[in-house]
Amino acid sequence: MKATRILFLFLLFVPLISQAGEIYGTIKGDDGKPLTNQVVQIMQNDKVLGNAKTDANGYFTVTIKEVGKFNLGVVGYKDAGFEVFSSNKSTRYNLLMNKVGDKWILKSL
Repeated sequence: MKATRILFLFLLFVPLISQAGEIYGTIKGDDGKPLTNQVVQIMQNDKVLGNAKTDANGYFTVTIKEVGKFNLGVVGYKDAGFEVFSSNKSTRYNLLMNKVGDKWILKSL
């Protein structure tokens, strides 16, 4: 009976321990309009860990298994990146895409 309880508790908490973090939010252009149908990538050391496409409101959500510090990039906007963090909880980022000179920059709203 005791072994069954321990197994039950173990199976109950394993998903919590291994649960991935969700990174979500919105991306707008410097004109204030949402960036639609853009591929958002979560990367670490040039390896793509997850991606999603923004919707009509510029909203995206990406779930990754890893916990830590990552780079969020938007495909087609070379060198535009933003440092994001993943934990076992959802983390929201509202971002603005600006062009400064010939470079694209992502920054927090």
